Amino acid sequence: MSTAATHHDALPGFTPVSALGPKRAADYFALPEGEPVELIYGRLVVSPSPDFLHQTVVGLIYEWLLAIARTTQGRAVIAPFDTELADHSIVQPDVIYLGRGKRSAIKRHLHGPPDLAVEVISASNARRDRVDKLVMYAEFGVAEYWIVDPAERQFEFLVNRGGKFEVQPQRDDRYQSPVHAELDFDLAAFWAEVALQLADD
Repeated sequence: MSTAATHHDALPGFTPVSALGPKRAADYFALPEGEPVELIYGRLVVSPSPDFLHQTVVGLIYEWLLAIARTTQGRAVIAPFDTELADHSIVQPDVIYLGRGKRSAIKRHLHGPPDLAVEVISASNARRDRVDKLVMYAEFGVAEYWIVDPAERQFEFLVNRGGKFEVQPQRDDRYQSPVHAELDFDLAAFWAEVALQLADD
């Protein structure tokens, strides 16, 4: 089982944060609603609007997780939705999933880590999702992290083991989460549905 690097000094091209930035949750929540901003280690980071491919993939993942949440009494939430990991770090994963035991963690927003965070990468956010958020999600206890590359039609499935993410295998175009038994994902069917949604008439 391979381990994804989750320490600042182990990530190529990553400049370690010597000190947290000055912004905190109070600054973040004082911003106008709807701003495409995340608070990452005390620094406000603005994201451009996603494209159609990105939103198609996000929407289909959300639909799938929502169907599961209905049967497990869990919750599935699509961005924009605040996930407060710490006073200095508030992010908006593309999709989050919480099992039944964490339903009460959601009030106006989520306090603490989700059971699953899903990020769909694009040219503008790839480094943030593969580096900055990888470190952050491992540090603050996100149990499972999926990184989706729609351009390459690839999923990376990562499970948090003691503060480090381990890459999980895919077998026969399927992924069975070792953490959440209800998450049994048919990758071939998913990408076929993406292609169908993107096809011109």
